[in-house]
Amino acid sequence: MWRAGGLWSVMAMAVVGAAADAAAEPRVVVGGEIGRAAQAAFGRLTTAPFDSLAWLRADLTGEQASPHDGQWGHLLNRPFKNYSGDISGRYVEVMALHSRGQIDAGSLLAKLQAEVPGQQRDGGYFSAFGTIDWQQPIDFGNQGLSQRMMPALWGNSRLLCGLVQAYQAGGGESLLASARRLGDFYVGLLPRFCDPARMAEYQGGDTYAAGYPICYFPAMEGLVRLYRVTRDARYVDTAARMAEFLKPFDRLPIDHAHGMLCNQVALLMLYQETGQTPYLARVEQRWDDLVAGGYINPAGGILEKCRLAFDRDEGCALADWLRLNLELGRVTGKARYYAMAERTLHNHLLRNQSAAGGFGHRHMTCDAGGVVGFQPGIEESTWCCDFHGALALELLGGYLVERTAGRIMLPLVLDFSWSADGATLTSAMSAGQGAQEISRQTVMLTGAPATTLTVRRPAWADSVTAIGADGKSLALTTQGDTVSTSRPVTEATFIYVGKLFAEDRRCARLATGPAAGGEFVLCYGPKLLALDADSTPAVAWPATLADLTAQGWRPLPAPSAKAVRIVATRRP
Repeated sequence: MWRAGGLWSVMAMAVVGAAADAAAEPRVVVGGEIGRAAQAAFGRLTTAPFDSLAWLRADLTGEQASPHDGQWGHLLNRPFKNYSGDISGRYVEVMALHSRGQIDAGSLLAKLQAEVPGQQRDGGYFSAFGTIDWQQPIDFGNQGLSQRMMPALWGNSRLLCGLVQAYQAGGGESLLASARRLGDFYVGLLPRFCDPARMAEYQGGDTYAAGYPICYFPAMEGLVRLYRVTRDARYVDTAARMAEFLKPFDRLPIDHAHGMLCNQVALLMLYQETGQTPYLARVEQRWDDLVAGGYINPAGGILEKCRLAFDRDEGCALADWLRLNLELGRVTGKARYYAMAERTLHNHLLRNQSAAGGFGHRHMTCDAGGVVGFQPGIEESTWCCDFHGALALELLGGYLVERTAGRIMLPLVLDFSWSADGATLTSAMSAGQGAQEISRQTVMLTGAPATTLTVRRPAWADSVTAIGADGKSLALTTQGDTVSTSRPVTEATFIYVGKLFAEDRRCARLATGPAAGGEFVLCYGPKLLALDADSTPAVAWPATLADLTAQGWRPLPAPSAKAVRIVATRRP
C-alpha cells in the first residue's frame, strides 16, 4: 500500500471474470483501484457513441452512422468502416462476456447479435462495402480508408472471436452457424494467403494498421476458439498452418504491437490445444525479446508501434500484453508472467485509462533507450481501445483463484471476492501496520472445508509472513516463488514486507542500488513512482519513501496536468 499518499480504496466494486458458462463459472468481483477501473470501463460502453445500434453495426453495413461521420475529433464520428467487423465484433465479444449469459432481449447487444448473420456475404466473410475478389492482388496501393482486403480480414478476425463468445454466452445457434461460415471462409482462404509463390506480394505492404502480418494472422485466435466449441479439426489445422507461415514475418521491431500480440495469444492457444511445445517456445522467446530489448517499458507497457521510441502508446496493445502474461502465468506456472501482468495492470494500463473510463493513446516521452515518462493528454479510441481495455479487465477475474485438491492458490495480490459451488473466498487488502510492511492481504474462505492457502511472493516483497484469525503467527512453507500455510485453514492474513527499491530500465531489480550517474526507476510495492517533470530528475541514493514523497514523487497512475517522469538518475 502507498502509505504516504493515501490508501487504495476497497469501496468501488466491479464485476469481472471470464464466463463461458455463467452457470458453471465462478463469480468474481474485483475491488479497489482495479475494480473502479473495470467499473468505469464498462460504464463508458453504455454511453455515446456506444448507445447507437447504427454506430456499432456500420462496419457491417457501411451506413452513415451519424451526421458526423468523417469528422475526426467528434465523439460521434464513425471511422474505419472498412475494418469490417472490428467495432461490431469487439462490442459483441466484450459485452457477451460481461453478460455472464444474462442478455436482455431488448439490449443493444441482443439487437446487434440478431443482425450480424444477415450481413454475411456469400463467401462467409463480412464486408461493409460489397464483395471482395480475394484472388486479386492485395490493395496495398490504396491508402487509408480506401483499402479493403487487409482491413476486412482484421475486422473479420475480431468478429469471429465475438461470434464464438456470443454463442457461448447463450446467443443462440444462429451465431454459431455464422461463426462456422466465417471459419470455413478462412479455411478456404488458406491457399490464397499462405502461398510461398506470393511472398513478394505479402511483403509489399507495411506492418502497420493495414499490413499482411497483422491483419491476416490474428484470425488464428478465432479459429482456435471455434475449434474449442465445435471440435472441428479443420479450424485448428488451419490456424496451425497459418502459424507456420507466419514465422518469416514474425520479427521485431514491428509497426503494430496490437496485431503482433494478438498473434502471440493465438500461438499460446495453439500450444494448449495441440501440446506442441514449439508454439510455447515461440511465445516465451518473444516475451524475452520484448523485455530484454526494451520494447516493454518499466511501467509494464508497450508502445503502439513495437519500437523503442514512438510518440504514443495504445490501450489495445496494453490489454493484449496483460492477457498474454496472465495466460502464460496460468499455462507455465512461472512467477515472472504474473509479476509482469501485475506491473502492467497497476501502472501502464491504468495510466492509459481516461477520466471517462475509456482507453486510447497516451502520448509518451521517449529517448533512445525507450520510454522515460508520460505526457498528460490522452486520445480516446472509441473504435478499438475502449473495448479491448474493458476486455482485459473482464478477463482478469478468471485468473485470481486456482483450485487444486486441498489447495487454493492466489497468483495476484488484489482485492476481490470469489464464489462458486456454495463457497465464497474474499481477499481484502489493507495497509501495512509495522516497519517495512507494504500491505496485508486477508483471505477468508466460507462455505467450504479448510484448505491450504498459497500466495505468490511478489517481486516487490522481500518476504511474506502470515497470521491466523486469532492474530497468532501461522507457519508457512516456501516453494519457489510461492508461500503456503503449512496446514489447512479458513482464514489467513498474509503480510508483505518490503521497502523502496530501484530497477534498471529493463524491469530488473538493482540489488546494490543504481550506480552514480546511472539511470533507474523507483518502485514501492506494485507501483512505480513518478514525478511531475519534463527533464530527467536527479535523486540521491539511498533514499527513503518519505524523502521522495517530500520531493513530489508519487505512485503511477496519479493524474497530473503535467508530464510525468518515471526514469531518474542517481546524483554523482
